[in-house]
Amino acid sequence: MTIQLPQNISSGHPDSITDFLRLAGQRARLAFDTHYQPDPVFVLGTGRSGTHWVAWILEPHAALHTLIEKPPIFEWVTEMAIDPTAEDRLLPSLLRRYRLEAASARPKRLLDKSHPNIWLAEKLAEAFPAARFIGVLRDVFGTVASSLRHEGVRHWAEKWDAYPVPNRFLGVSEENREAYAQMSLAGRCAVRWRAHLHRLDELEGVLGDRMIRMRYHELQTETTRELVRLQEFLKLDEPIPHPEVKSDSLSRWKKDLSEEQIAEIHAVVGEDADRS
Repeated sequence: MTIQLPQNISSGHPDSITDFLRLAGQRARLAFDTHYQPDPVFVLGTGRSGTHWVAWILEPHAALHTLIEKPPIFEWVTEMAIDPTAEDRLLPSLLRRYRLEAASARPKRLLDKSHPNIWLAEKLAEAFPAARFIGVLRDVFGTVASSLRHEGVRHWAEKWDAYPVPNRFLGVSEENREAYAQMSLAGRCAVRWRAHLHRLDELEGVLGDRMIRMRYHELQTETTRELVRLQEFLKLDEPIPHPEVKSDSLSRWKKDLSEEQIAEIHAVVGEDADRS
């Protein structure tokens, strides 16, 4: 079964003719280069957690070739995150596409920001033994408030029952389904945040030193320190350019969320609220 994705995801532009020809040329070269081992970087996290910002920070670096939610990659990744049964159909195409994109990017290193890859990380790690992973985490209140403002991200909480249950991407299980159905949109977004937090915990055990966890508020308040840490993790010779920092995003949620929403979020995530 093919999942019908939201309009803002599923209507992405298909490959351009230029892209098609570029990748076709790489496909021919790779047929004779069986020893090529890509070393891509994958940015992982939940929606509205700062994954986009991390990718934007890294995009200008001379050693990196950055893709940000590029179709059809992002559509494939999102569909597999929502519906694991789609992996048999889509994962081989995704791995081939990453290999071609990485080869085409040479001598730069491919960095892809398709954040739902958080649910495919083990398979990506197995396919690309030299790959590295950046897991991004933002506080639950900032993430939920931003999710509610963003139509495409809010869609998942509004139309959750149009997708398979259980659903790892949304954090919906057979056990919590009835309670989830009664929650407000803020509560449902908090469930999704918690599922991604626990997934990052799981991946730290699986990926070990191949993954770095970046906390949104530390990237905002300790920017230079965090950029150095990221530079060392990625083994980049040149420093990462210092981004513009809009620190008001750290506290905007206090104006955007009502007391009732804050209380519900606390009830949903419990002590996990203090972990970001």
